[in-house]
Parts: sequence; structure tokens; C-alpha cells
Amino acid sequence: MSKKIFFTTLFMSVLFFCFCTSRSGQPYATQKNNAWSKNACGAFSMAYYLAETGQIEGNKVESTAKALYQKIKFDASAGFGDYSDPLKIMKEIAPYASSVSFKMNIAEPKTDGEKLMALFFANIDVSNTDFVENIKDVSTALAKDEYVIEILVPSPNVNLKNPMKNPLHYVLTYWKNNTLYTLDPLRGQEQPRTNFIDGTTRS
Repeated sequence: MSKKIFFTTLFMSVLFFCFCTSRSGQPYATQKNNAWSKNACGAFSMAYYLAETGQIEGNKVESTAKALYQKIKFDASAGFGDYSDPLKIMKEIAPYASSVSFKMNIAEPKTDGEKLMALFFANIDVSNTDFVENIKDVSTALAKDEYVIEILVPSPNVNLKNPMKNPLHYVLTYWKNNTLYTLDPLRGQEQPRTNFIDGTTRS
């Protein structure tokens, strides 16, 4: 299976953040820099958003991500280890965005990625009807002044019998100068999303 099909097939969900101004201080710190940040891609994606919208300085990304990470991890009782809870991400990022929304398809999950996300949400006290919106193409769904945190499964197969065996990865995606970019916490430097998805951009 090509990496292009791999990522697009397992694309699961997006968090939309709306904020109008954008600036850059890249390359940023990455989750690979410290032992504590092995599973902190969600926190780094949030910190990148704050840096890209001028709400923190670029050299504050690492310290900001570390503070956020402690707030967005799943509760121990949920059984999801050190992964980041997307609902907590929404709660923590809301004060820094003009609007926040969660868009995905878990009402009638079809792909293994959607089924996996439905399993995660089955363990959270929230109505699925709050999240029913199928996003098939980020490039057309994302407005020029919006940012997306995508949740990906960087594995060729989804393990639905043992959900915690699936690695999750958060990345920040946005438009800049009419190009759709992805800012991966493993890299700290934006790359055109087409390169990121089709695998031509290496870590």
C-alpha cells in the first residue's frame, strides 16, 4: 500500500480552529527533543498553532507544549495511556481561537480509522451526534483563516481488537500563500501537505 493511500485511508478526524493573522518562526522545537514528549504531538500541534498565529514566540513552543501536555492527556481511568484527548485539546485551545469545532464521521463509521475513533469516543461521556460531519477533503473544507489539527494513525493496519496498540499522531494543517501546509511535530518545519501525505517528505 502506498503512503498516499495509507494516510488518506486512515485519516480520521480534524479539529478546526479559526484565527486570522499568521506569522512564522520556524523551524520549531519538536517532540523528538525530549524523553517526556514522546507522545506529545497533540501538545506540540497546539503550540505550533499558537506560534503561527502570533500568540506565543517561536522559542516558547517547547515550554508551551510541555505545559499543555499535562492538561490534555487522557485521564488514567480511560485506559489510553499518554495519548492526548481531542476533547481536552478543544477545551484548552478555545480561549486562543475565535471559534473551535470538531468534524468527523463517527455516526456511521466505514473506514477502520473511523471505527477506531468511534471506539475512543465510546469511552467518553459525549453524544456522537455532536460530531457527525464527514470531512472527505481537508483542502476544500478548510477556509483560508482556519487551522486544522488532524488525527492520523501512522500504521499500515488498524488494530480494532486492541485499540491501544494503534499509535496516534497529531499534526497541524493550514493554508499559507495559497498552499496547504502540514506542520508535523516530528519535524518542526512546515511542508506542503501533498508532500507530507504522499510520503515524499521524510523525517
